[in-house]
Amino acid sequence: MNNTIETKLIKEKRILEEILNKARKNNDETKLGHLKIKQKKGKPEYYCDGKYLKKDQVDIAKRIAQRDYDESMIRKAEERVKVIEKFLKEYDKTSLKTLYKDTNEYRKQLIVAPIISDEEYIKNWQSVEYKGKNFEEDMPEIYTNKGERVRSKSEKIIADKLYSLEIPYRYEYPLMLSGNVKVYPDFTILKMPEREEVYLEHFGMMDDSGYVDKALFKLSTYERNGIYLGVNLFITYETSKTILNTRTLDGFMRKLFCIE
Repeated sequence: MNNTIETKLIKEKRILEEILNKARKNNDETKLGHLKIKQKKGKPEYYCDGKYLKKDQVDIAKRIAQRDYDESMIRKAEERVKVIEKFLKEYDKTSLKTLYKDTNEYRKQLIVAPIISDEEYIKNWQSVEYKGKNFEEDMPEIYTNKGERVRSKSEKIIADKLYSLEIPYRYEYPLMLSGNVKVYPDFTILKMPEREEVYLEHFGMMDDSGYVDKALFKLSTYERNGIYLGVNLFITYETSKTILNTRTLDGFMRKLFCIE
C-alpha cells in the first residue's frame, strides 16, 4: 500500500472539503445572539445576549454553541486546506515522477527509472498482454465501448462505467492463488494514486441457490489468500427481479476509485 505523504494529504484534503461542505450547509444560525456561560453552584447557566435562558430554552444554547463551533471549525479547516494545497504544490515541483515523464522517448528506452509518473505507471500497467478465459461457442457476443468481449450485459455496463471514468482495469485477468489455483476475477482494477490492484466480482444470479453456493466458495477462496471483501475485493450483484442499479454503480465507482 502506498502510504506516501502526498497520498495521505490528498485524502485528508478530500475529507476536510467534505466536512466543510456539510458544516457550511448546516451553519444557518446566524440570527441567534451571543452565548455566555456562567457557573453557579457547580452547574452552568446560559445567557443569550445577557438574557438568562431557562431550562426549557437550553436548546437555544446548544444551537448557538454548535454555530460558534462550526464557524471556528470552518476557519480552521479552510486554513488547513490552504496549507495542504501549498505544500502539495511545492512538493510536486521536486517530484521525481516528472523527471522520467519529461525525458526524451528514445532515452526512456535506455534507462530504468526507480520512480515514474502515475500516467506512465498506468500506461505500463494497461499495456500488459494476457489471455483471459475462453468463451464457449454458443455464448452471445457482447462488446464494451472499449471493444472487448464480456459475458453479460451487466458486465458491459460495469466495464463501460470504468472506461468512462478513466479507471484502469483488466477484464478476466488471470490471478494465481495458493495451491496453484488460477482464478479469473471479473475485473482487476488499478486503484490510484495508491497503485494497488483490487478486484471486482459481479454476481448476476443471486436468486439461484447453486450459483450462490459457487459465489460463496469463490469469496472464501479469496479470503484464504488474503483478499478480503471491502478491503481489496468488491462485489456487485443482481437477481432476476433486482437488476444492477446504474446510479448506485456510478456512486460506488466514484467513491472507491476516483480522487475527486
